Amino acid sequence: MQASRRASEVGMALMILSRSVKLSPSLLARKILCIGYVPAPFRESDRLKFQGLHAMTTIRVIARHLQLGYRLMKVERGGGGYRIDLLFESISTGRKRLNEVKSSKTIREVHRIQAALYAALPVHINIDEIAVSNKEIDEILSPDFIEEVQRRAQFTRQLLIANPVTAASTYTAHEDCCYICENKSCPFLPTQPHSKPQLPPRVSPESKRPW
Repeated sequence: MQASRRASEVGMALMILSRSVKLSPSLLARKILCIGYVPAPFRESDRLKFQGLHAMTTIRVIARHLQLGYRLMKVERGGGGYRIDLLFESISTGRKRLNEVKSSKTIREVHRIQAALYAALPVHINIDEIAVSNKEIDEILSPDFIEEVQRRAQFTRQLLIANPVTAASTYTAHEDCCYICENKSCPFLPTQPHSKPQLPPRVSPESKRPW
């Protein structure tokens, strides 16, 4: 019975994967960290709270950039499955900066990955730099990091297409994924409601798996 239930859960994850082969940057970013990740439903109350916090953070980021000598060019520029928050241009140098705005107090790994994925979009070919911003700081992504993310994204997409069964049952515990994941076959997720995921100890960036 347990094997049957596990097969059913993997099957459900496969159904979700099949609907999302064309992944948005936000979903692909988490699948890069854990390819078996399945997004949990977003409650309407949480959505409204998020939108309010995001709006306040966006205002702070715009004000900070205006003080630093930037001109605001675009706000919430959208496309197929994605939305860019802010586009600035330096008044003195003409350099264009794309900003992904996050309302969280800390900038997470998944935030950096998501922002780096925007660099591959054809519409951003003339962007000079990409940054992740919250209320306090703007973190500019290095070209090396962006290139690494593109390699990881290509590997993730290829596995999702070539071997979706393996993808749906490959689990990597990560603090940026587990708390909003609904892949019930994952051994790292708690079986009891409101319990915390079983995350491994933090490791240094140098000791992480190579990509």
